[in-house]
Amino acid sequence: MRCDRLSAGAHWLGQALRSTPNPLRRRLDRLTAILVLGLLLMALAVPAGAIAWGEATYAANARAAAEAVETRRPVEAAVIAPPTTQVVGINPDIQTTTHRADVRWVGVDGTPRIGNVEVGRTTATGGKVVVWVDDADRVVAAPLTAGQLRASEIAFIFWLVTIGEALCAALMVWVHRVANARAQCAWSREWEIVGPKWTRQQY
Repeated sequence: MRCDRLSAGAHWLGQALRSTPNPLRRRLDRLTAILVLGLLLMALAVPAGAIAWGEATYAANARAAAEAVETRRPVEAAVIAPPTTQVVGINPDIQTTTHRADVRWVGVDGTPRIGNVEVGRTTATGGKVVVWVDDADRVVAAPLTAGQLRASEIAFIFWLVTIGEALCAALMVWVHRVANARAQCAWSREWEIVGPKWTRQQY
């Protein structure tokens, strides 16, 4: 069934774009075919564009991660309080939990520092965890790894391709609907003129 629709669509597109005269082909048909053809070409170009955009985003994020490494450092911290469980998420049906605890480490100036960070569920008081801090010994997020950067790029490309193809498909459906509505209006106006004459000829 799907193959039949694709074959019929390709046949209509070829007929609408033909340069040979056809009394049943309107200027609207050719315009619609040109728009649909443009959207088809755009849909074919979406993956290449998404990959190029994804690579550019990956390069920018990789540079940002490299810069973050220069201003951040990992330190070993000791857990000084039992972890507490926190619920993350606004929607009650989609919620996750995270565990946080107070930890202590020695700052770059030798002064003890305390911060609240995310830890594992089974982390015990007195255990050791790695914490990333900036030049002022403030807790910061760890720089993204190469694997995380690549996974983010792949997800971004997939999202772009999905949205791009869906948008092209929606626009093609919209173009067809608008064109069909305008063609129906045109046929109705012409039938108002031709219909009475044709009816009188039959009787």
